[in-house]
Amino acid sequence: MIPPAPAGTADPLTSPQNPRLRFLSNLAAGPETPRVHDLNHPDFDPPDCPAWAKETLPDSMTPYRGRNGQPHPYRERTFALAMTVKGVDRYQANHFIVFRPETESFLYRDYTPLQVGCRAGLLPAYEEIAREVIAGCLSDSEKAVALLKRGASRVKHPDGPPCGEWVEGDRNLDDEALLASGCGWCNEQARVFIRLCQVCGIPARMILLFYSDEKSGHSIAEFYADGRWCMADATWFCVFPDESGRLLSASECHDGGPGQRMCGIAYASRWKELLELTEEEVNFKTPEKTAEWRKAIAGETPESLAAKHYYFAVINYPLPR
Repeated sequence: MIPPAPAGTADPLTSPQNPRLRFLSNLAAGPETPRVHDLNHPDFDPPDCPAWAKETLPDSMTPYRGRNGQPHPYRERTFALAMTVKGVDRYQANHFIVFRPETESFLYRDYTPLQVGCRAGLLPAYEEIAREVIAGCLSDSEKAVALLKRGASRVKHPDGPPCGEWVEGDRNLDDEALLASGCGWCNEQARVFIRLCQVCGIPARMILLFYSDEKSGHSIAEFYADGRWCMADATWFCVFPDESGRLLSASECHDGGPGQRMCGIAYASRWKELLELTEEEVNFKTPEKTAEWRKAIAGETPESLAAKHYYFAVINYPLPR
């Protein structure tokens, strides 16, 4: 059974503030003539992004790309997202396709090729790690989870325990340099996981999460295995099973109902594991910061974590040519 909210506690998923209902309502809100952003402007389309990372979309999807596909009040904001990063990272932060009723079929049927076609030797360091961690795995799902937990986990987040070294956000590293660095922000970690999947012939793509505070977000991934898309967080190294163990997609984790509850439960389970880390494993620089972090995640519940998931967007990460 999916656990209900604790007795006497408001359940965000059954309230008028249900994230999915709020998102759908906000799609129609805002000015009668909504702002249209020029995604060709250098702020949105940085000149240092390689050509192989850019995609041509069907005309029917253009209105739902980047800021233009976001709900009120995101769409009315004048600035590009992720102005502190460069190259492919800035491009990905501004050329996603928002998951919404008009794009759902395209994103889950047509958008991402299910044949990867990664040639041997293109990403040698990724291939070496992949061979090591998927040994003995029988299904693509098992391989992808192994790549997440024993492969992508080699690139640690500067501010997400177990922490890696502090790095700037505007490094604009290529794939091999990013993996060699051993550290990266959430979007960079997602890139590493996607590449690990791709060298194994497993389709994967980036998922951008937008949280219900309308200020913050997170970059994660989806992989396609055993006939379905599965959401994977390469910062917290977790996937999102339902009660039967079937892995959930980003769409299911944003359904405003059972799937979203299970997403919150999976994150809460991961938080419980993280609380068992020693101070040395957490690797914050001061005991005070460690204590602050422990208090913050100990205060989260499956309900609060589920309710953070407001809406999401998708962007492919093509292989270099």
